[in-house]
Amino acid sequence: MVSRLRFLGVRAAGADIALLGGFMAAFNVAISALALWVMAYPGIADEGIVVRALYYIVFAVGGVGFSVPMGLLIVGICIPGLKMKLLPKWLTIFGLTLGVIGELSFVSLVIPSALFLIPLTRFPSFIWLIFAGFKLPSRIGMPESERVSTERIG
Repeated sequence: MVSRLRFLGVRAAGADIALLGGFMAAFNVAISALALWVMAYPGIADEGIVVRALYYIVFAVGGVGFSVPMGLLIVGICIPGLKMKLLPKWLTIFGLTLGVIGELSFVSLVIPSALFLIPLTRFPSFIWLIFAGFKLPSRIGMPESERVSTERIG
């Protein structure tokens, strides 16, 4: 997504913010998966205190540690997409909403009743990224009418 934004002429900080958010989200999911692997390793599961500590690490890194950077990724794509009219308005509004929810999910570390913000970011964000990937034009200056017909063909 960031490569496409750069190709389309976006030189604003939003693309760099999106790149940072994407790298952080991917890194945090990888760390979370590795910690889950450690939890499943023979002998570790017998140690209740160790499993509990690893569980909280997995939750922090894979939950909030994913949704906050994913919010950065989405907002970093939405702002230039809205400003340069690269994405439809409905998609940018939905993306900005998801991004704000993702950023607010850090509150769940202090207020447990805000835990619903994590899955509210996680699952719709993948759908948003798919839609945004299809809606971003593939060429500079591509008119909306041609963009729609090209998307239907390819």
